[in-house]
Amino acid sequence: MKESLRQNVYHYRAKLRAFSNTPHGKRLLRAGRYLMQILITGVIVYQLSVIGWNAFFRSLPSHPLYYLLFLAIYFMLPLSEVFAYKICWGIPYFKSIPIFIQKRIFNKDVMGYSGELVLMQWAAKSLSVSGKQIFKDIRDMNIISSAASTFVALGMLLILITTDKIRAFDYIFSWNSGDYIIMAGVGVAIIWAGLRFRKYLFSMAFNIAGPVFLLHAIRMVLIYCAQILQWYIVLPDIGLDIWFTFLSVNIIISRIPFIPNAELVSTGANIGLAKVLDAPVAAVAGLFLVHNVLDKILNLLFYLFFTYAKKTDGKTYVVTETDRP
Repeated sequence: MKESLRQNVYHYRAKLRAFSNTPHGKRLLRAGRYLMQILITGVIVYQLSVIGWNAFFRSLPSHPLYYLLFLAIYFMLPLSEVFAYKICWGIPYFKSIPIFIQKRIFNKDVMGYSGELVLMQWAAKSLSVSGKQIFKDIRDMNIISSAASTFVALGMLLILITTDKIRAFDYIFSWNSGDYIIMAGVGVAIIWAGLRFRKYLFSMAFNIAGPVFLLHAIRMVLIYCAQILQWYIVLPDIGLDIWFTFLSVNIIISRIPFIPNAELVSTGANIGLAKVLDAPVAAVAGLFLVHNVLDKILNLLFYLFFTYAKKTDGKTYVVTETDRP
């Protein structure tokens, strides 16, 4: 029964993969992504219509530090990822920056993890490393990045709890013994599964994984702090707990795989959340939408630049196994 179910899963997955590689399948997937983006955009336009367009335009950010922090947030991910992969692959830092900006563009504006496919193709051409090892390294980097993000997010929540911004202890202490047993069981099961299947899920050496984890954790702290500061300088009257709530929504949505335009989804969710939290909806909408629009403008400009540069200079460099740390 179990073997038959597994074979059926493999069979349908292979058929789906084969269909997605056909011209018709590619057109259908592209149409689905565009339809999703249109739907998300439509929801946001409707929300802004309810708010009032005049109120929205009057609430757009005017503080120059908001835009400087936007640039810092934009480049923080690709610049830190270059350094992380330099630790793993020994790639040259400045020459590798373009591919990681492209990786960011694809993940943000095409579909989650499509940037990893772009990076994988680039690495296969630029590194004298097996495709299997490249796949493992990229997989492990994503695991470390997700773990660092979760670790930092939980740390921020702990700060809110200990400063009485969120009274989580009041809720936890109201649990009965069965709740504690269930939570403990889930925790033990997760730890056991991680240890039992570690070699299948993760293969990076600790002397590489440790510094990479620290790098990603520092990056996440800097990005989260820059985002909250960016919001605070525009709307200083809103409490820190509300900004952390918006940040938590962004973190959760960004971790859902294969969402096209996750930032648009986050923007729509945050506009709706502002009404629940009694925050100034027009100002919050302007805050997130300006960031979103600027992000897409920069993505488009970089995409056009790199497309032109690729046509005029097809050079690649090769990193061999001896270059790996």
